[in-house]
Amino acid sequence: MRQDAAGQRPERGQGRDAGMSVIGEPAAGMPTIDEVAAAAGVSKTTVSHVLSGNRPVAAATRARVEQVIAELGFQPSSVARSLKASRSHTVALVVPDVTNPFYPALARGLQSSLEADGYLNLLADTHGDPGRERIFIADAVARRVDGIVLAGLALSSADLAATVRAGIPVVSVGGQLADAGIDVVTADDARIAADAVRYLAGRGHQRIATVAGAQGNPPGRARLDGFRRGLTEAGLRADADLQIVSDWTRDGGFEGTAGLLALPYPPTAVFCANDLMAIGALDAARAAGVDVPSGLAVIGVDDIDAAALVDPPLTTMKIPAFDIGHTTGSLLLERIRAPRRHIPRRSVLVGHQLITRRSA
Repeated sequence: MRQDAAGQRPERGQGRDAGMSVIGEPAAGMPTIDEVAAAAGVSKTTVSHVLSGNRPVAAATRARVEQVIAELGFQPSSVARSLKASRSHTVALVVPDVTNPFYPALARGLQSSLEADGYLNLLADTHGDPGRERIFIADAVARRVDGIVLAGLALSSADLAATVRAGIPVVSVGGQLADAGIDVVTADDARIAADAVRYLAGRGHQRIATVAGAQGNPPGRARLDGFRRGLTEAGLRADADLQIVSDWTRDGGFEGTAGLLALPYPPTAVFCANDLMAIGALDAARAAGVDVPSGLAVIGVDDIDAAALVDPPLTTMKIPAFDIGHTTGSLLLERIRAPRRHIPRRSVLVGHQLITRRSA
């Protein structure tokens, strides 16, 4: 082992400029693989074999190395391992709004699928900004992630072309990017909205409004189209005054519904593009002194946990966010495990379910 001019072994972290480290080596103060090998009386290669499990090591030798690792508190460098294996064992999940409970549920489902293979999620919140979406995706590629999951984004196939050419598997959640050649997991957003309208019409409502989500992403456009289709199927007129586009937030739902209730002939029912917006609609009705559901029926989408807790409890179109995440992870892992095998593009359509509560 190298010694300094006084014959003393340098302190860990010395011998280089302060604050500097080398990728793949432990941070200052951490034991090195060389120290583990020296203490166990084996080669560095043997220690590597014990850590990786890729080569057989005699039981007695393995036990000695593992004991030294425990005594020294050695932590192998994940960066070095990923460089050698050409994998980082990380997957980027890019979402438009991490405060929307739908996306944490999706992230849990994704992680449940990935963790058996030792993968972790890196979560990026874009605030629904296409510019931030492009930046996060470029950063994920630079960080050598093994896969990317895009949820409810506004990007086009052209925006993903470089990522696809780099050979990084991508799965889109809630966005039909068929010409990008990537896998898609989505609900039938148009049918969800049409079914919600059919339910409301079936309960006698004729002036049915919508507070639609932003039209910059596929779910927003599809749910507004489905709302209009549902009105046509029910034989009702699509009144432009009853179609409000707002943010995918509680405040967005409040503002949109407040505007609807201020109309000379307000609606008797409103379909909101997600549950957060629907909860905002309940707030707006309460502020206007309108009873729900006798004065205004309210229905949302997602069935987040809060939907059953608000007053009145929210009727909603349930989309299984956890299951979507788990399915997405399975598709991604299949491509990661076999990067050279041709796997045709897949599109998985998940079902939805009407959950009736007191709001409609």
